Amino acid sequence: MTWQETHNRTRIIREVEAAAAVDMTGALPWREEWAPFFGSPEGLLTALRSRWNRMCEAQLDVRSTGEDAFADTLAELRRTHAGILAILRKASETEAGADAKVLALTGAPVAQTSRKSRRFRGGPVFS
Repeated sequence: MTWQETHNRTRIIREVEAAAAVDMTGALPWREEWAPFFGSPEGLLTALRSRWNRMCEAQLDVRSTGEDAFADTLAELRRTHAGILAILRKASETEAGADAKVLALTGAPVAQTSRKSRRFRGGPVFS
């Protein structure tokens, strides 16, 4: 992946985070112009899940910070990324996100692709 592609993916993820912070319904924001970077809404969902897991791995370590600091940091992460967690929760409640609503940033729902997505296993608990 080139630097420009990486930069564009990061920009898109930040756009999704901003949209999710405004719309807390758990609908996954999607634009067709994002397809070259993520392939489909499921690819974007995978990238969001990966980002959440990396943030947790980077900021949560009970061994070095203690349980109180761990709990405070986890609460802060959940508070500041509540929109993304709503998307991840909604996707995990459905069959690997296959029936999750995708919200086009134009406001119209977007049809899901029929591509089989992999079910997320492991990682931090969202609730």
